[in-house]
Amino acid sequence: MLTGMRINALPRHEIARGNSNLSRLFASGSRRKGGALMMVTLSVAPQDAGRGASIRVMFTVGKKHVPRAVERNRIKRLMREAYRLEKTALSALTVRNVTEVAFVAFMYRGRRDAVPSLQEFRTEVARLLMVFVKERTATSDEREHGV
Repeated sequence: MLTGMRINALPRHEIARGNSNLSRLFASGSRRKGGALMMVTLSVAPQDAGRGASIRVMFTVGKKHVPRAVERNRIKRLMREAYRLEKTALSALTVRNVTEVAFVAFMYRGRRDAVPSLQEFRTEVARLLMVFVKERTATSDEREHGV
């Protein structure tokens, strides 16, 4: 039996919700492309984001790319699991920068006949998250030093 907070858990308060925030995320968020995934990020002031975690995430698979719901759900499960296992890269960022809430969306843009394995998703999610952490720490360093 597990006791205490599970480090690799993906609790409900970390899931991105709210139409206005998600609309802003896709309208004006910065995009980073990977192989089969695209990551869209947006930083929001805490009072605009509501209650919850400092990083909120969502996973989406377009119906045009993958028409069958069973396949879309499987891909989303794989993306969630890959993020859950690789999200420890964000721990330094959440401790350091609590003045903003980051919304992160992972969008599947690959083909349905060539669905990546969990390990491939993990590798891609880890790479995208490391780029995100480097950009966020560079931005917060510039703000601290007045650049």
